[in-house]
Amino acid sequence: MTGTDENFGTDDQRAVLRRGQALATILKGDPRYTYYGRTVGLARPADGDLDQLAALVRLQGNSNYGAVPETEAGSLAETLRGQGLAPMLYRKWEGGRDELAAARAVIEATPLPADLEMRHLDADSPPDLLDSLAAMALDCGVLPASGAALRGQVGRSVCIVATDRTGRVVSCAASAAYAHRDHPTLGGQCWWGMLATAPDRRGQKLALLLGAHALVDMEKRYGFRDFMTGVEPGNAASEAVCRRMGLAPRGMAILGCADPAALRGGRMTK
Repeated sequence: MTGTDENFGTDDQRAVLRRGQALATILKGDPRYTYYGRTVGLARPADGDLDQLAALVRLQGNSNYGAVPETEAGSLAETLRGQGLAPMLYRKWEGGRDELAAARAVIEATPLPADLEMRHLDADSPPDLLDSLAAMALDCGVLPASGAALRGQVGRSVCIVATDRTGRVVSCAASAAYAHRDHPTLGGQCWWGMLATAPDRRGQKLALLLGAHALVDMEKRYGFRDFMTGVEPGNAASEAVCRRMGLAPRGMAILGCADPAALRGGRMTK
């Protein structure tokens, strides 16, 4: 499941994550590009046309536009599909100060079960903790970001897990800087997500609680007060969590895209 580089998933997914890491190292100074631990994308169409996005997809196996008006997203997706690529549209849910207030309310109202421990990943976290996180998240259909990103070793990020008395990770959440800090419109916004809970611990609001802590920690550590996530239309459970956390759609979409030749199934994550 994992190698020494702490990328997880199938062979295809690990290869895509490694290419994303390498490209992010090269492009990290350019504010047009985004990276939060998976692949390099473009912040918006104004930062690179569809041919450039398609080139990023073919180079890495996956890429995305971070902010596209919903009125334009469908036609862009069809153009990419016509080039033999596999686009995926997500509704962009966004929030700010209201979300932080909601997160604090969740933390106050939701105790962690007595048999669980909440742990923040960092450079000193043991590799078997990340392996356990990856096993649980992948079983839920959620691809973890690269280990370096989850540990906070590349960019500004937070990853929180809950472990049981055996040390098994039973839930996780993460948040990370998304666009370059100098980007004119998205530089102050961060990504939030990677919410997953083991089937035997569902119903205890663990992902909601860890997600709330991740938001509050991103503000405390890095000053973020603007958050976003992508939700596939019709995913009622994720939409309910977003509403509980104070996020709402604002007419924007995230346009993800995979190269089926590099990523069998044409999908990076749930």
